[in-house]
Formats: sequence, structure tokens, C-alpha cells
Amino acid sequence: MQEVMDMLDTPLYSIAQRDSDVYLTLLPDSQVIQTFADPIEALNELFHRALVVGSFEKEKKSLSKTYEDQFKKAKNYIQKSSQKLEDLIQSPPPSQLADVIMANLHEFQNGVKAAELFNFYSNEQIKVALKPNQKPQELAAQLYRKSKNRQLEIQQLENTISAKKSQLEDLEAILLELQEMTGFRDLKKFKKEHQSDKVLQKAPEGLPFKQFEIEGFSVWVGKSAKDNDEMLRNFIHKDDLWLHARQVAGSHVIIRKKGNQVIPDPVLERAASLAAYYSKFKTESLAPIIYTEAKYVRKVKGSAPGSVMVDRESVLMVAPMGPDEQISAN
Repeated sequence: MQEVMDMLDTPLYSIAQRDSDVYLTLLPDSQVIQTFADPIEALNELFHRALVVGSFEKEKKSLSKTYEDQFKKAKNYIQKSSQKLEDLIQSPPPSQLADVIMANLHEFQNGVKAAELFNFYSNEQIKVALKPNQKPQELAAQLYRKSKNRQLEIQQLENTISAKKSQLEDLEAILLELQEMTGFRDLKKFKKEHQSDKVLQKAPEGLPFKQFEIEGFSVWVGKSAKDNDEMLRNFIHKDDLWLHARQVAGSHVIIRKKGNQVIPDPVLERAASLAAYYSKFKTESLAPIIYTEAKYVRKVKGSAPGSVMVDRESVLMVAPMGPDEQISAN
């Protein structure tokens, strides 16, 4: 205690730092970065480090974490989708089973609903069962359609994986740029050069919409009527796809896309089910959802919050469905 009293009789004023926080201390500290005999000099340095350097480091750290999270999501998506793509390519196409059925239509004569057929592709016997009132030709037609759709799914997965790999390269460059920043001037320049990333640069709770990811596509859902207007005015691009429950109150839903990028039917249907869930149709078994490109959606001056005029819309019937484990949300 006497040693402490002697120390305080002739104090030294130390600036210490722990993580991104700086503080003043008169006692020994393992985190000391600078020491002063003059308390005014110490306070001036504390002010500079806390409000200038400290604020910069906090904002830089926050931005880095945001882009690191995006990097991890993209990498995880590539890993999962690559495995799914490999499984699709390695598994036999449904058209093979359709060929077997069409080659053995005679086995389903006289009302037979199930038969053991020889699969000339795999050289093994397989059992094929029809549904009530289903003809074998109808089952084969379904399998041919499924095979065709699977080819489209493979192509879409390949395109999306390629886009995600390109995104990974961009994110790596951005993280390196953030790492090399030394002051607010660099930070201001960075934000100006990455204006298209303003959604990432803003805290999720400050955004006017919820964020989801469906098969690699970003999907936004407005939080309120006023937020719907803000999202439409300040965040979306003319090529994005806009969805809304037909003729009832609900959230605006946006599927983000670039240029002529094709949105797969499963992505469109899942986004539509979110639009139904976040609307007055939430408790219905089926709901009509309109959709069109964002450039055909406009706000009329003086209209109520969330109210818009829509041209060239299409209608999709879906069952309302909220977020689940298959889509990630912020």
C-alpha cells in the first residue's frame, strides 16, 4: 500500500490499450502504449486516440467482420453446392427409368399397377409402381420432364458456383484493402469506391429489410410500409425482381440479380412464399403473388406508405412459408 501511495505522490500518466479501447491509468499496466509526466498532454493524447484512432479502428474492424462473414458464406455455399452438383452429375438421370418403362409398357396391361422390370442401363431388376389412376406413359412423361429440369438445375448450379468463386476473389481483394488502411481518409475512399456494398456497410438492424439467401440469391423482405418505400427508393436496382401479395397489405420482396441473370423457378417460388408469409395471406393455404422487374414498380406522389403502381406483372400461386433452416437470414 505504501508503494502505491508513493507512486501516486509523483504520478506518471499512462495511455493503455486493450483491443480497440484506450484508457488512462496511474497504475502499472501490461497494455501501456505511451507514458506522460504532464496530465494535460496525457489527456490530449487520450482524446486523440479514443475519438480519432479508436473510432477508426472500430469502424474498420466492423467492416472487416462484415466482409469476412460474406466470404465465409460464399465459401460455404460453394462447398455445399459443389457436392450437390457432383451428386446430380453422378446419379443416373430420371430419363433412364422412363426409357425402361416405355420399353416395358406391356407389363402394365390389364390394370397392373406394379411390375418388376429389367433396367438395361444398370443390368438389374427394379420395381416400378404406379399411383392410382396413373398410366405408365404418364409416369414416363413426368420422369422425362424431371430429367430435363435436372439439366437446367445443373446448369444453374454451375453458373452460380462460378459467380460465387468470382465473388470470393473480390472479397479477398477487399479484405486485403481493409487490412492496409491506416486512417479515416482511406476509409472514406473505400466507401466511395464500394457504394454498391452500402447494404454490407450498414448494420443489419439499421436496414429497412430482412435479408435471406436462397440458393445463392440474395432476397430482401421489407420490414414495414415506410421501409418498403425506403428499400424501393434507395437500395434496389432496376433489374431486380420485385414480388408482393396480390391486392392485400404485405412486405415488398426483392430478389437481387445482375443484368440478364436468370432466376430459377425454385428461387422464385421460395421468395414468393416469403411474400405470402409476410402479408395478409399468411394463414391461407394458397396465395396469389405478383412479380415483375423493379423498373416497372413506381411510387405515386402523395400515395400511402408502401403503396406503388405496378406494370407488366405476372401471378404465381404459392403456399405461405416463413424462414426455415434452408435459407440463411440476417
